[in-house]
Order: sequence, then structure tokens, then C-alpha cells
Amino acid sequence: MSAQEKKVYYNRVRRCCLKHDIEIVYDGVPKMYRAVELVKDGSVMFADRSTDRRPLDIDWKRLHDEMTQYGYTGGVK
Repeated sequence: MSAQEKKVYYNRVRRCCLKHDIEIVYDGVPKMYRAVELVKDGSVMFADRSTDRRPLDIDWKRLHDEMTQYGYTGGVK
């Protein structure tokens, strides 16, 4: 996935999270994230985790698709 496409889907996920009061939680330090979780009311709704010791390449498109399947659509613009 190109950097431009990742940015598009990151912005879609971020805006949807703002609209539905979902918090984006990163595990790790910048440029070495081990996991990203979308948390609502204390429970993890969606997550992307690294399975090895390499930095996580966050799949924002998959997270966005999962959110739309569960009915979290739209966002703040």
C-alpha cells in the first residue's frame, strides 16, 4: 500500500473514531509501534498487532473496512 493510500485510510479511521468516541491507542514508541487498538468504553473493538519483532506496518484499510462492517461509518470533516 502506498503512503498516500495509507494516509487516506488513516484519516478516514481517525475521523470515524472522533465521531463515534473511539480512542486510538498505540503500543510502543513512534516508528516502532507493536500494536494499534481502537478502544471504546474500555474494551478493544478493533486491533492490529505485530507478530514478530519488526515494527508494525499498520493496515489502515483493513481497520476501516472492519469498522464499516460493524456499522461505524461517516466521520467529522
